[in-house]
Amino acid sequence: MEKERFLRCLLVAILSPFVLFVRVVETRNFWGIRSDIQKCLEVIDSTKIEFPFQFLLSLIVAEDHRNSLHPGIDPIAVIRAVYAWLRFGRIQGASTIEQQFVRTVSGRYEKKISRKIREQIIAVAVSRRRSKLQIATAYLSIAFYGTKQIGIKTLINTEIELPVIESGNIRGIIARLKYPEPSEPTCQWKRKINHRVRYIENRENNRSIKIYHDHLEKIT
Repeated sequence: MEKERFLRCLLVAILSPFVLFVRVVETRNFWGIRSDIQKCLEVIDSTKIEFPFQFLLSLIVAEDHRNSLHPGIDPIAVIRAVYAWLRFGRIQGASTIEQQFVRTVSGRYEKKISRKIREQIIAVAVSRRRSKLQIATAYLSIAFYGTKQIGIKTLINTEIELPVIESGNIRGIIARLKYPEPSEPTCQWKRKINHRVRYIENRENNRSIKIYHDHLEKIT
């Protein structure tokens, strides 16, 4: 818990100038940012699906394990990704669940710094207006899981199967966020999915998982 408090204070200190910048951008409506924020809020408010605890747990563990500590962007992940790119030429993901949700709603995937900054601004703005549970739920509802698999309803019957779906299958669905299913699944893709599923399961079984449970109990 001491480590969690330290990290939370550290992130607040690092992000305070950016959060202030976001408020200025919103107030002045630079780049027409308000319309994008409103679009995200409408998607969240129109989402009626309730996901089981395991879905949210696997999502946080796999995609954003500091979700309980940040306000929409994770500077530690950003610094790590920049270092990996400069030092090894390796591209790593640094997007939070909030950022992935914003990207999915906007449909903007161009590899530009300006797009990334805009995405971060909207993520912080949306996080101020809606809970992490609402954002995560909306993201799972509309995410891209593979060819002709946009949104959770394309994968399962949400009215019948969602409440009783097994943990292993849930991890397989979450794994598709990183490795979307191609139109013709290959052995290589299946190996990646299996590896990702094991990675998620191992992290869920880690002793630090209590942090995720505590976080989810607060937002559910």
